[in-house]
Amino acid sequence: MATPKTKYLIWFTALVLIMACVPTFAAPAVPTIDPNGISTYIAQTANDAASQTAVAMPTLTPTVITSTPRNTDTPEPTATSTVIFLFYTPSPVILVTQPGGGTNTSSKSYACTVLSVTPANGTNFASRTDFDAKWKVKNIGKKDWENNSVDYVYLTGDKFHKVAGYDLGKTVKIGETIELIVDMISPKNAGTYTTNWTLQVGSEAFCTLSLTIVVN
Repeated sequence: MATPKTKYLIWFTALVLIMACVPTFAAPAVPTIDPNGISTYIAQTANDAASQTAVAMPTLTPTVITSTPRNTDTPEPTATSTVIFLFYTPSPVILVTQPGGGTNTSSKSYACTVLSVTPANGTNFASRTDFDAKWKVKNIGKKDWENNSVDYVYLTGDKFHKVAGYDLGKTVKIGETIELIVDMISPKNAGTYTTNWTLQVGSEAFCTLSLTIVVN
């Protein structure tokens, strides 16, 4: 029977044999870090990032703006031809004004202006032709023409009237007009005839009415 010492020796021997059979594993070598390599790596990383940023950014293309010079000169006005027509009249122009056509007033108590006469002076008539002579007159005096005090009567000249005098048909106030009518007949014989009539108040004649006719 083996002693305890012998048993310990056997186990020790067996452990040595077992350890001899186990393969030896080498510990991995720890890499040595180079500081210059780290700086180089950082620089390369920064350059790559800058290149990628430059690729991502759009390329700026300069734009050339061409400015057309403004014409500040004011255009001169274009001359326009104006045609002027000149009319030549071989005969002088005669302006005809009706008698008494003005609006003047008189300083007299009784006064008139003759506005028109019918027929016109110089009108031709056949022998023994009935017609009415008409004078349109306006009161430009300082008093009214009362119909019971003012008459119109034959004054002078040729007599080819039928009645020598008439009363006013109405009172004519200052500024008003009235038409005076005389019934006439042209003379028998050919010739030129003029008759004169007048308005009168009492014995005062203040408005002469004339008419000239031609008998063929």
